[in-house]
Amino acid sequence: MLEIVKTASFAGMDAIDVTCEVDSARGLPAFHVVGLGDAAVKEAGDRVRAAVINGGYEYPRGRVTVNLYPAWIRKKGSHFDFPIAMGILAVTGAVRQGKLNGKAFIGELSLEGRLIPVRGMLPMLRGLGEEIREVYVPEGNAREAALCLRGTDKNVIAVRMLKQAVNWVNSNGAPPYVISGELRGSESSLDYSDVKGLWAAKDAIVTAVSGGHGLLMIGPPGSGKTMLAERIPTILPHMSPEEQLETSMVYSIKGGLRGRVPLVTQRPFIRATPGMTGVNILGGGSEPLPGEISLAHNGVFFMDEFLEFDRRKIEALRKPLEEKKIVMIRRGMNYTYPADVIFIAASNPCKCGYFGDPEKACRCTPYELDLYRSRLSGPLADRIDMSVTIQRVNFESLEGVTSDDSKIMKEKVMKAMDMQERRFRGTDIRKNSMMTEKQVREFCPLGREEKSFLEKIYRRYSLSPRRYYKLLKIARTACDVQGRKDIDIAGLNTAAAYTEFLNAYGKYGE
Repeated sequence: MLEIVKTASFAGMDAIDVTCEVDSARGLPAFHVVGLGDAAVKEAGDRVRAAVINGGYEYPRGRVTVNLYPAWIRKKGSHFDFPIAMGILAVTGAVRQGKLNGKAFIGELSLEGRLIPVRGMLPMLRGLGEEIREVYVPEGNAREAALCLRGTDKNVIAVRMLKQAVNWVNSNGAPPYVISGELRGSESSLDYSDVKGLWAAKDAIVTAVSGGHGLLMIGPPGSGKTMLAERIPTILPHMSPEEQLETSMVYSIKGGLRGRVPLVTQRPFIRATPGMTGVNILGGGSEPLPGEISLAHNGVFFMDEFLEFDRRKIEALRKPLEEKKIVMIRRGMNYTYPADVIFIAASNPCKCGYFGDPEKACRCTPYELDLYRSRLSGPLADRIDMSVTIQRVNFESLEGVTSDDSKIMKEKVMKAMDMQERRFRGTDIRKNSMMTEKQVREFCPLGREEKSFLEKIYRRYSLSPRRYYKLLKIARTACDVQGRKDIDIAGLNTAAAYTEFLNAYGKYGE
């Protein structure tokens, strides 16, 4: 006897619609799974058998064959336990004929028949066909599933035990899992009013955030680089529902969605430190999981002590920073994770940390200085839009009471973003940093004096074409922050100041 049960799987962020076929035939007792399943899938037989028997149901005495198709796609995870069990129960008659139509099942089973939450629920739900009307999931995944499917014609059924699912399926009496009220995360207690002085650095951060530009902060230890970076999420706009779902999918794959608020509702801030491996940062493994840069999707990815990282780790950032995604290939399959982040890096100017400091003398030799800076190559420096030098705050600024807070800075950011939204309406881009060369020529026209000034900058710093276009994008953002419609010499001068250090810095690594 053959029964068909609908379920789903995922590969990276890609959803896969999976059909589970369960066949019971005469012969010696055996359980076989076909369809390119991993070890967790192949071990499902023992878990399912125990769960069915401990639930008080009859288990087939003959040969049980399970086919997961499409068979050419590799399938991983323990979430196939639930659909396999329901198929077996339908074969034995415990689930009445036809009751599985229009339903999908996702979840892991314990030996006693309890449904265990699984990771990757959000991307899997995207793979369900249009014919599905009810999705049965473990209680621990119910809130994220309900929020993901809110607004669709699919209902989520939260299940604690296998027997409970059988009773509900047979009686059609399962209530949908309903999420009521607004989903809101906790507000951050950080604020830029805590950072005294550093007005130039705050202006640079407002420009970087407004246009989505990467920023490198250079300064001695204790100058406030980390404090500045940690507060960037407080000046970003609230996440849209689409952004919340995108970012939450990454966390779902990683198994990081738990608790009362099962979606990421606040802009993530992820801090990477030199002790992390390349896999930690970019993701990977035999079955690739997202790394820290993907967990920061739609938020801030902060690399502290940037030039203390191994150079190979730094160089590996080139493509993600440019393409806004991570692509890995394992066993002939592509795994793609998003990495659309605001990239912020902080570094000391030299190994001892005091090169250029007016108060403390630098102890580094010219060779040590060159060696330290060579970790940032010219090609990677070309992919970081802006840099700003930070000095320690003087006593007067530290004791002063006036300082731009997050509210004031956010207002500037929102005004600049509104200008960009109007400018790019009807296109597929949202921020100045996303403009192509063709769009730069369209949206960043220059007058005669501005062209002459830009030519001097180009020749003085021997800019690459990539840096030339980046400079125009930064100038466009700098003018947006000031509410100016056209790019003027002041905007170009500001952009040149933000790129001057990177032009010199990158040459050490060429």
